[in-house]
Amino acid sequence: MKDDCEPESVEDVLECVEEAGAAEERVSVREIVHRIGDDAFPPLILAPALIIVTPASAIIGLSTFCGTIVALVAIQMVIGRDRLWLPAFILNRTIEQQRLERVIGRIERPARYIDRLTRKRLTMLVDPPMARVWALVCLLLSMVIPVLELVPMSSTIIAATISLFALAMLARDGLLVVMGLLVLGGAASLALGVVSTG
Repeated sequence: MKDDCEPESVEDVLECVEEAGAAEERVSVREIVHRIGDDAFPPLILAPALIIVTPASAIIGLSTFCGTIVALVAIQMVIGRDRLWLPAFILNRTIEQQRLERVIGRIERPARYIDRLTRKRLTMLVDPPMARVWALVCLLLSMVIPVLELVPMSSTIIAATISLFALAMLARDGLLVVMGLLVLGGAASLALGVVSTG
């Protein structure tokens, strides 16, 4: 089996994560990064963002932890690193394989649906240097996640938006960038509306 699974879709990313610790009771972030590939920045942004989208984000601190990974991956993509570096305290964090499988199971069905709709189009929006722009957007959004973690659904919406940008870069589907911008604009308008009426 190859070290890097080279994912090209949401289902591929989920399969890579599941394979990372298939023979172990617990799987570490290090094993997941190794399986996906430390030069595969978009799927390494997508994987933790998808975890935040699931009900698992109700676990206190999980959204912040996953958001931190997104931020560290995104900033290294922005500055043009060839290989990802993560601190040991993140790489050594583990999760029970059974719990990870439950999280993945919640995403698999929508993942298949999303992958059927995804294809290469409007690639000029996601090809270099534009990919770094969306990585920067993911970085900025991830920095908001710890602040919003205790506000119901807010971190989920942010993570879903990050997922759209990450998948757009992974699948080279520029339409997903447009969708991400629309979701982001809608969320910003809603937030402004709440602030103005508060």
